[in-house]
Amino acid sequence: MRNRFSAGALLVLATMGGAAAAAGGEAPAVTDGYDWTMRVDDEERAQSAVLAYEVADTDDQPLAFACEEGGNRIFASITGGDPELSAIELTSGDARLQLKGTTDAEEMPYFSSEEIAGGSPLIRAFAANGWLRLTASGETTDMAATAKGRDAIARFVRFCTE
Repeated sequence: MRNRFSAGALLVLATMGGAAAAAGGEAPAVTDGYDWTMRVDDEERAQSAVLAYEVADTDDQPLAFACEEGGNRIFASITGGDPELSAIELTSGDARLQLKGTTDAEEMPYFSSEEIAGGSPLIRAFAANGWLRLTASGETTDMAATAKGRDAIARFVRFCTE
């Protein structure tokens, strides 16, 4: 009887999850070669981490996040692109966040966002869904994780918030 209840509970949860995914739009497909990667810099007194959506061993990185360990503050950044960029929009499922920021365009344009709370609905949805949609300068980029990328996202959120 216990096994029947567990299987039934799993079916209900799976159905609820599917309904939630449909309400927030379908998850985008993984783009060949791209994934979320986490790096920790422990050379500084306070450890910091970067979570980047990138092609390994290249400079192709549409979006990155950075935080200090346990700081509960996350910052988004974009290298290259529009030197006039002053805001971006991030979406994951039903969670959407407009972020203002500044672009330093002295050498290569570098956009840095205002602070995102580690427990914000967007960060929670991103960790749960494993994908993010970036809209900047009128262009949209879908960024879905592989299983390895999903692990990197979860580790990054824990690193930033715990």
